[in-house]
Amino acid sequence: MRAELLQQQQLKLSLTKELTQAIELLQYSTLELRSFLYEQSLENPFLEIRDNQRTEKYKRLHNHQEKKNMIENIGTSSETLASYLLMQLSMAQLSPEQRRIMNYLIHSLDEDGYLRADEAEIANRLAVTVEAVQQAIRVLQSLEPAGVGARSLQECLYLQLVRLPSRNELAEQIVLHYFLMFAEKAWKTLAKQLNVDIKEIQQVADLICTLQPRPGSPYAKAESHFIAPDLIVERCDEGFCVLLNDEVLPQLIWNSSYEKKISRGRDKQIEQFIKEKYQQFEWLVKSLEQRKQTLVNVMNKIVEKQAECFEKGFSALKPLTMREIAEELNVHESTVSRTVKNKYVQTPYGTVELRYFFSSAISLANASEDASAAQAKALIKQLIEQENKSVPLSDQKLAELLCEKYGIVISRRTVAKYREQLNIPSSAKRKRY
Repeated sequence: MRAELLQQQQLKLSLTKELTQAIELLQYSTLELRSFLYEQSLENPFLEIRDNQRTEKYKRLHNHQEKKNMIENIGTSSETLASYLLMQLSMAQLSPEQRRIMNYLIHSLDEDGYLRADEAEIANRLAVTVEAVQQAIRVLQSLEPAGVGARSLQECLYLQLVRLPSRNELAEQIVLHYFLMFAEKAWKTLAKQLNVDIKEIQQVADLICTLQPRPGSPYAKAESHFIAPDLIVERCDEGFCVLLNDEVLPQLIWNSSYEKKISRGRDKQIEQFIKEKYQQFEWLVKSLEQRKQTLVNVMNKIVEKQAECFEKGFSALKPLTMREIAEELNVHESTVSRTVKNKYVQTPYGTVELRYFFSSAISLANASEDASAAQAKALIKQLIEQENKSVPLSDQKLAELLCEKYGIVISRRTVAKYREQLNIPSSAKRKRY
């Protein structure tokens, strides 16, 4: 063998740093993109991030409203379940040991107001007797809100029932001794065992529905998540127009005054540094424009394919795949997937994720077209809302009605799957007596 130097020409795809960045920008959500742009501004001293004027106006209005309502907000935002319970305890006559146990129990409650810790474990940790812990739990369960300190849903409901102004002995008996049978809606068997009419069981169920299964939830500080749509679809003379929501993203500006300030000395290293940073700035602006254009192009195609959905509502959603959109736009399917990832659009029927418009197909009887899974779910929900609650529709009956009324052919198992995805209970649990 001998070593040889050969020259060979070939074509291959090379992912440059700029191309990788463009792909990342495309799949970023609005919040992720904002965060990325602010990171870039820290690395590039010539890059300025400027919020949209309407965004600034909203911030000023929001801050003014916060200052105006500051006094009202103090009481509502600071009170927690623990502080509310401790305030009630401050007026109770308890020994130092009892207060120590109570303080531990209160801070052991979860956000729903339940006590999940074991009595023996608490006693061992605090070096007290189990009886002392049990006594403290009884004190805790006597406080407001009713049901706080319960170890289970069954106990939580029972604690609320016994504190009602008008006691219901049947409801207390059912929750205390027949809770599992009641929850599984074996009401006919339960009515026979208790020798009562089944309508009385229904009345108990209606009463229990008025109780609070999570007594601590009104005091829980849940974060509010606001969705800012990336796109807006509005009615116009030509049908529907797709608009880009520029307000959700800041503007990128090149700081020319700072460039002039540091380039006065005509240092070659400084000039090279400025040149590199300007190239980065240009590429970032170009990538953002490409991202915007891709978003609009994909949304325009979705509106074109799902025109009936935008006219009549989400129940008219047709089956659509990302491959179809990719072929129409002459791009790769992965590009469409990245484009719709974590992006939202404001429509005349509400704000939804772009992925919502892509749904699998279901065969239609005696028709050339197909229905979508989303359309089938919407119709199942509609049929259940309109059903006679005394004789609720079974999954088999729903499948038959979908075929008879709308020509949608799906099996009973598929109906059951869609119903569960909609968080709708079975016909046996929906029945009212």
